[in-house]
Amino acid sequence: MSPLCPSVSHVQTAAPAVSLPQVALLATGGTIAGVAASPLEQIDYAAGVLGVERMLESLPGIEGVARIVRRQCANLPSENCTPEHWALLAQGCALALQDPETCGAVLTHGTDTLEESAFYLYLTLPPEKPVVLTGAMRPATSLSADGPINIRDAVAVAASPAACGRGALLVMNGRILSARTAIKIATVDVEAFAAPESGGLGRAINGQALFFADCGGPAPLAGAYAALAGRADLPRVDVLYACAGMATDLVRHSAAHAQGLVLAGMGNGSMPSAVRDLLREAAGQGLTVVRASRTGAGPVTPLPGYAPFIPSGMLSPAKARVLLMLSLAATAHLPPAHRQAAAAAAFAQGGRL
Repeated sequence: MSPLCPSVSHVQTAAPAVSLPQVALLATGGTIAGVAASPLEQIDYAAGVLGVERMLESLPGIEGVARIVRRQCANLPSENCTPEHWALLAQGCALALQDPETCGAVLTHGTDTLEESAFYLYLTLPPEKPVVLTGAMRPATSLSADGPINIRDAVAVAASPAACGRGALLVMNGRILSARTAIKIATVDVEAFAAPESGGLGRAINGQALFFADCGGPAPLAGAYAALAGRADLPRVDVLYACAGMATDLVRHSAAHAQGLVLAGMGNGSMPSAVRDLLREAAGQGLTVVRASRTGAGPVTPLPGYAPFIPSGMLSPAKARVLLMLSLAATAHLPPAHRQAAAAAAFAQGGRL
């Protein structure tokens, strides 16, 4: 992945299209750029094969939606994405949005870690110009590939003035979701993302972005960590999955090596007593611990028996990790108690409905 995504080209359009909005399309790989051995194969395929030029070949008429400036930023399966990639994506988006003619950006991305990259960009990019992430659940060679229509819808949303100020967005299967609340809910279905508690922001219908309501004020925490955009060396934060009979040696290892820890707890962020005791001891020595939930829906709320752990609110364990990494990076110069307080304040904002 190039740090500045320098390969730039334009879709050739007829003269009247000059009045259309200009949207940057940044490609990073994933299923949307995947290739299978047969058009009937939808599950066994190689992700991140086709380049942005080939993907646009499947979108005849896209020049009627917007003028497209395209960049190939990477081509990899998203399970191989790292925080270093997040930093490069932020740099690429920021560079694209510096063009005064560009009203928004679309980022194609694999779906396995899409919610993490999307939330990172939500937290680190100013919300004035929309950044819209999209992907696909079926490879580009599939008989019923969903990638092309997802790109068309994402471009329409990025070109819409109503998308401004909302922070990074996620558009798939006609749904417009906030990158703060969207989570992956399915393994192979095209209806793969949802915001179970807060709901969607709108729909993309026939190339038109239809938002259900106005912004209603600033998007919580959108762009709050803009000073860290492009920084690759974020603090290590581990995620541990709580389960019956959970091994405590995993907890000890993370407590000794990580700067923060997110526990994907049972129910309302609960955990075995032995794990709670170990984490409470680690928190007393400066480790910031966040309680999330493995359930997939509902808030994690404060509980007296789990002080001083931070409840994640509505954030999934994956999202909680992203926010904690950025919070710890922003407060690295502060003593542990102040870092803890700053993280708690961030989660009170970022984890609310």
